Amino acid sequence: MAFEGEAFRLKDAKGLRYLARLLALPGREIHALDLVGVEEGVALSPGGSPGRGLEGSGLGDAGEILDDRAKAAYRIKLKDLEEDLVEAEGFGDIERAAKAKEEIDFLTQELAAAVGLSGKDRVAASAAERARVNVTRAIKAALVRVREHSPTLGKHLQVTVRTGTFCSYTPDPRLPVSWKV
Repeated sequence: MAFEGEAFRLKDAKGLRYLARLLALPGREIHALDLVGVEEGVALSPGGSPGRGLEGSGLGDAGEILDDRAKAAYRIKLKDLEEDLVEAEGFGDIERAAKAKEEIDFLTQELAAAVGLSGKDRVAASAAERARVNVTRAIKAALVRVREHSPTLGKHLQVTVRTGTFCSYTPDPRLPVSWKV
């Protein structure tokens, strides 16, 4: 890599390849699924629809967070805990009531995480979410390595590279940079 007269070498890594892809397409948002797809050799869809080329690639989701049996068991347990809470409060057993409230809060949060506002089951580990997390992690690790060798380039990339579901390299138009990737 070279930037402003500083040249250095880094061992190949996914994060560096993701960065190279972003640098080659300045100003363009690229879906994390597409970055992963290019890296894994999965053909992207014509028209570049985010993640469409990854259909059938094995990058599905892990299914519902909680299946129907688990949700039913949680609801039964919640009902039992609510009865325990009423009984504990009736007897003035503060410790038992606090424990019941804590368990009720936990189960309520688990159910809320598993079911969306519309009552639709949420899926665990969707392909897009896994891609977002893995691409972000890889790029951040690459930026750390770049910064160790060239603080100037590291700072430039830190300011101009965005990660997330959509990733991009957006340089300051007043300071154009031409990359050879």
